Amino acid sequence: RHFMNILHEFFKKITRELLRDRETMKSLSPSQRLRFIFDYYRGRIFLLLCLCLAVFYVWDAACQASRQTVLEGFFTNDDAGLFPAQDIARDFSEILELNSRQQVIFDDSLYVVPGSSADYHTASQSKIVAYVAARELDFLVTTPELTEYYAASLPVYDLKDLMPPELFARLEDQIYYATDAAGSRKACAVSMAKSRFQKGTASEDAAPHYLMAFSYTEHQDTIIRFLEYAFPAPS
Repeated sequence: RHFMNILHEFFKKITRELLRDRETMKSLSPSQRLRFIFDYYRGRIFLLLCLCLAVFYVWDAACQASRQTVLEGFFTNDDAGLFPAQDIARDFSEILELNSRQQVIFDDSLYVVPGSSADYHTASQSKIVAYVAARELDFLVTTPELTEYYAASLPVYDLKDLMPPELFARLEDQIYYATDAAGSRKACAVSMAKSRFQKGTASEDAAPHYLMAFSYTEHQDTIIRFLEYAFPAPS
């Protein structure tokens, strides 16, 4: 409310100045009038744009906070463009028949290179770690190398416990087994090679990405729905 009062006072000040300069501008040609406004009000116009952007971001953050996230997943190192996050989120949201107060959040912008000190790689890695620490990230789709790394260092779900028996049996030859951070051997991830995203594409024979779910997730049923969506049952 305090911010809106500041914005209101700013508009009042701009209005008073425009009224004050009205007589001056009447004597100017259209091009001179534009030049006068640009020269004299340039700083105020810039400030106004900044205030409008701030209002938009506050409004957007409030809208996001009021919506329920039913599933959140990251896709990393997607060189081949197999996992367009926004398209997948929109398609999957329609399948779930979400209402206006629910959302699926997918992000395909992350790129992690182990050992790299490049800012973007470091920021991507930090985002994954932060979201896992906050228990907000439900699943991660990434490269074989990073699957091995994260399976040994992050709290991953045993997919044999997560998936319904029939789904696990259908995908068992695509399961990646590894020893987790607690020293237990488990079904840590599933290859996306036969998923709707990679099967039949030019990258079908390339090294597949793997999907791993995190053991703290409260969205087990939605992850199962996503796996069923990613790996349609044979007709």
